Amino acid sequence: MIRLATPADYPAALRVIADAFSVQATAPTVHTLVADSPHGHLLVAEQDGRIVGTAACVGFGRTGWIGGVAVAEDARGQGLGRRLTEAALDALGPRETVLLLASEAGRPIYERLGFVAEQHYRKFWTPDVVLPRVADIRPLTPAHREAVRALDARVTGEDRTLAIDAALAGGVATLDLAAVALRPPWPALPILARDPAAGAVLLGAVIGPNVRVSVPEANEAAVAALQVHGATEGEPVLRMRRGPAVEWRPQELWGVFSLFFG
Repeated sequence: MIRLATPADYPAALRVIADAFSVQATAPTVHTLVADSPHGHLLVAEQDGRIVGTAACVGFGRTGWIGGVAVAEDARGQGLGRRLTEAALDALGPRETVLLLASEAGRPIYERLGFVAEQHYRKFWTPDVVLPRVADIRPLTPAHREAVRALDARVTGEDRTLAIDAALAGGVATLDLAAVALRPPWPALPILARDPAAGAVLLGAVIGPNVRVSVPEANEAAVAALQVHGATEGEPVLRMRRGPAVEWRPQELWGVFSLFFG
């Protein structure tokens, strides 16, 4: 049975996600953020009273994302991943374009559902010891909200107000707001930058140890900066879409909010 998750389901659902993707996942996560939002859903697959699968979706106006599609090891091989993906698409409702980030294992499922590949996001881990560089930056305040929303819309081509509101507190920016680093309530380092120099300065100022930072492969400046900081690279993920291409600027995305919706 595939159904909407309740808050009581969150721990078991996050364990399935953690096991499937070999990550730590405890609330709050991006999955619980969208589950608690009027614009998103977290779905679970229940079998014999046990949660064995998850999928999530979130709408950003004309666009939508699906992610967190995970199946417990002993429930694989039954087509549950595809059924969860289809349920997430149904829950998302009509959107001009639906996007996702796929592993190589998941790619064939999404291709059969009409998704096409765009480009890879390269995934890095910062080293155990990394020293931030001194730079002129300032904390973000509620007064900066609209400027940050405008920058995010420029970079992503979407209205991700949900993400901005979840991560504004504790964020920082260059003095001219050319680059912004947000602070979601889980380990991530989302950075938006209008130009490579501002992105490099802000990345150097906020980088810390053992943080996953994922950037589009088109952002060669971000890749080079992460390598200078000693970050090691893992398996990439593939951005895929169903529907017309979104007008976004991958070269200005210096760190994703999550591997759910970029």
